[in-house]
Amino acid sequence: MHTRYRRSRNPFGLMSLALLLAVSTANAAETQAPPPTGNCAALSNWFPVTPFPDGNQFPISGQLNNCAFHQWAYQMFLWLGEPSSSTSGAPLNFETMANPQKVLRPDGPDKPYPGHAADEVPTVLARLAKSDDTVDAKDIFQAGPGKQILVDQAGNVIYYSGLINQDFWDFVTTNKLYDLGSLSSVSPTLDFPVNALELKLSWRVAAILDDNDKPTKTFIPNASSLFHTEKQTVPVVTVVDGKVNDDSGETMRAQLALIGAHVVGVVKDHPEFIWATFEHKANAPDCSALPTAGPSPVGDLPWSLYTPNSSVKVQNQFDVNNPLNVVSVCREVPYGGGNSGNIANIQSLNASVLANQSGSVWANYELVGAQWTTGTNSAGQDDIPGANGAPVNPGDAQIGSLELANTSMETFTQDTNCFACHNGGVQTVTVGDSGQIVPAKHLNLSHFIVNYQAWLQQQKAKK
Repeated sequence: MHTRYRRSRNPFGLMSLALLLAVSTANAAETQAPPPTGNCAALSNWFPVTPFPDGNQFPISGQLNNCAFHQWAYQMFLWLGEPSSSTSGAPLNFETMANPQKVLRPDGPDKPYPGHAADEVPTVLARLAKSDDTVDAKDIFQAGPGKQILVDQAGNVIYYSGLINQDFWDFVTTNKLYDLGSLSSVSPTLDFPVNALELKLSWRVAAILDDNDKPTKTFIPNASSLFHTEKQTVPVVTVVDGKVNDDSGETMRAQLALIGAHVVGVVKDHPEFIWATFEHKANAPDCSALPTAGPSPVGDLPWSLYTPNSSVKVQNQFDVNNPLNVVSVCREVPYGGGNSGNIANIQSLNASVLANQSGSVWANYELVGAQWTTGTNSAGQDDIPGANGAPVNPGDAQIGSLELANTSMETFTQDTNCFACHNGGVQTVTVGDSGQIVPAKHLNLSHFIVNYQAWLQQQKAKK
C-alpha cells in the first residue's frame, strides 16, 4: 500500500479560534485547579528504578494541580526507559510495545500483543509496512499538511515511529476497531480507557552501518553515551520529480539516536489524554536566543537541528524546491507557554529529575511541556475538544502548555498545539488521491484510529 495521510486545515478559522482559545484557556489554567507552587519535583520513589504511573491512581502526588500532570508525564517517560525485566540486555519498556499496524489491520491481529513472536525483532521505524493487507499507520513526514520533511545538520532526514501499549491494543480488539463497520457504528462518545498509551518517537541518523552493523560513516561520535540509540533498517529517502519519496524499496542499516518523544496517555477523569513531549537538549535553541545561540547544552555536542549563528529569519523553513535541504530549527515557544506557574513547574521538575540522573543517558533529555483539558465535569461530560480544538461544553478549556510543539515533530507548525489536530471533531484525511471524511467521535483523538478508518473507507470505495 502506497498512501500518504494529510489533514486539511482552514488557516483563517484557526486564526480566529486561536484568539478565542487564548482568552478561555488562560483563564481556565488559573481557575480549574489549585494554584501551582512553582516547586514541582520528582517523587522519591522514582529513583533508582521508576515504577509505572498507574492512571487509576492519578494524581500520583495526591495533589490535583498543574504539577501533577507534568509529574505523570515525566514518571511515564522515565518508566518507558527502564529495562522490561531484570535479564541482562532486556529491551526497555517502550521497546516491548506494539506497532499500531499490527492490530489496525483487516480481520485484526494475526498474533497476540505485541504482534510479533518472541524471537522476532520488532520494527519500530517509519514506513516499512508496504502491503494491501495492512494500513501504514506511520509516516516519515512532519505533522501538518503536505509532505514536509525535516533534515538535520548532517544532511540526514529525521525518521519517526509510533507505538501503542497493551491497554490501547486490548481496547481495539475488544471493540473490533480494526473493522470498518465497528468503527463506523461505535458511539461518538466512546472514550479510550485509563492507561491507554501511545508514543511517537523521532530519530536522527548517528551512523550508517554495513551488513555486520559496523559504522561506515559516523555523524555523531560516541552517540550511545549521549543519546538512546538503536540499530535499525530504514528506508532510503530520495527526491522524485521534485517530491520526497521513500517508496523505492531501498533501505539502509543505521544507528539511530532518539531526539524526541510524544508521550500520550489517559489518566482517571481525563479521557482526552495528557499530551506531553520530550526532547534531547541538543535539538535546537529557543528562537529568542538567536542569532548567537552559543553551544549546545550537552557538552560540546553541536546542535542536531540548528545551524550555528543563523538568524531567526531563516528558521523552521521547508524548501519546497529543494525538499532534502538542511533545515535550521529553533523553538518558538519555550515550554509550550501557558501561565508563569506552568512554566515554573516544568523548569523545576526538569531540574529535580536531572539531580537524580548522574551518569544516565536520560539526563540529556527534558520535558518540554504537557497539555490537557478540564477533563470530566460534575455532569459526567467529557472535555474532548471539537474541530480544531474548539471547546464543546460550557466551561471546557485547554490547560497547561497551550502552544506546545516539539521541534523535531512539529517543526513547521509550531503556531498550533496538540488539540488543534488531535480532537473529537470531524476529520478530513487524504489517502492517496482521495479525501476521506471521518465523522466526529472521541476516538478521533488518536491519529492511528483516524488514519486507519480513512484508509478502510478508501479500500471499500475501490471495491
